[in-house]
Amino acid sequence: MLDLLIKNGTAVVPRQGLKEVNIGIRDGKIVGIYELRQSMEARENIDVQGLHIFPGLIDAHQHLGIYNSTEFDFKDTKQHAVGGVTTVVNYDRQPVSYLEYFPKVKEIGEKNSYIDFTYSLGILKEQHLDELEELVETYGLTSFKFFRNYERQLNGKFSIEDGINLSSYDLKRILEKFKSISSKLMLSVHCENMDVNRKLTQELKDSGEDDGLVTWSKTSPGYAEAESLLSTLYINHVVGGNLFIVHLSSAESMEVLEKTPWLHEKGVKVETCPHYLVFNEDHEIGMKAKVGPPVHTENDSNRLWEGIRNGTINAIGTDHVPNYLKDKLGDKGGVWETQFGFPSMGTLLQVMLTEGYEKRDIPLERIADITSLQLAESYNLEYKGRIEVGADADFAIVDLKKRKTVTMDQLHSLSDYNVYEGMDLIGWPVYTISRGEVIVKDGVPTMESGRGKYVRRSI
Repeated sequence: MLDLLIKNGTAVVPRQGLKEVNIGIRDGKIVGIYELRQSMEARENIDVQGLHIFPGLIDAHQHLGIYNSTEFDFKDTKQHAVGGVTTVVNYDRQPVSYLEYFPKVKEIGEKNSYIDFTYSLGILKEQHLDELEELVETYGLTSFKFFRNYERQLNGKFSIEDGINLSSYDLKRILEKFKSISSKLMLSVHCENMDVNRKLTQELKDSGEDDGLVTWSKTSPGYAEAESLLSTLYINHVVGGNLFIVHLSSAESMEVLEKTPWLHEKGVKVETCPHYLVFNEDHEIGMKAKVGPPVHTENDSNRLWEGIRNGTINAIGTDHVPNYLKDKLGDKGGVWETQFGFPSMGTLLQVMLTEGYEKRDIPLERIADITSLQLAESYNLEYKGRIEVGADADFAIVDLKKRKTVTMDQLHSLSDYNVYEGMDLIGWPVYTISRGEVIVKDGVPTMESGRGKYVRRSI
């Protein structure tokens, strides 16, 4: 007998399309996908007629613990589930031994997370490279991060005495190290030319310019990202490694990708974020949307949407940074005082369905692909992001006709603001199901924090 039967739904299957099915679940796994006419016995039945069943979303771009305690931010992952996210990948970077540090944050996540999680750790020093193989074998970590935006400034930012330069030379030897351990190891890379960034920032500060997001956009123009992207792609091409380019933000970077397909047709995935698709430097949201890289112009947003449509961009991540508005804006709320990052969870799928599907006719299966399966493949999450027998029974079951205005009450967040607050969005999940358990019903979390599991990945 099945534990749960999801009946009469329209499954949104990445790369395949829409299928009218019943889905059988036992022991947290999908054990059967049946035609509607097939009758199966189950302890519990959920009739989802008129609703669409998406794979549980994977948000592979989180910064939990960057401003608040890690415990606090993991408890706040109920808001992720409200938006249909069932798995997150958290980025963390510390100037310490990861063999000593990681078991502690893993335990914090296991005690407090509402949804399943794993980690990508930032490589900042030689010790991290020395520990790499043991981290992979002991904890099943298969993704790490390289910050080109910190090149030659690690000592000042993190007080690291043995910090690596994060130069092109270091990028190449890290990719080679990865390849020597396993072909499944992947390096996420933040692409910005920080020589350009630092000089422009100082010039703008010296001039006294403080014109909100317009000024902030000038500190890291699109060509600075594109130049860094091009060199990153070429180095990876030489090595033959696996890259995941995070938070692509500019039309110039899109031009690089479109004109050099031979550099990224194998072993490279590219992510952008909803805020680069929705906001621009003239948007009324103002400095709430300060982020790195900056949001730019409407043309940049349009070019990124083209990349989603034609497959140049493979993935969507929120770059979620939990903080409070008073801390975000500081006393003045000016360009230079405002914190990086913002809370953006609980609305990922709704933003993509409203802005992508409803307004731009991007197919539902494409949206499912870039919010689930592509990320599962990139991050080696073997049983996540799929609607197939043997996969974890993770689903976001949504009503495409349900339109609501985003409010903080709806998100069940511990933060006091969200950059999408006030937007009218479709596609709100009626059910979020994680490993066969209903964890959100009609927008309300149904369980307690601490049910999430750490996802160990294999090589």
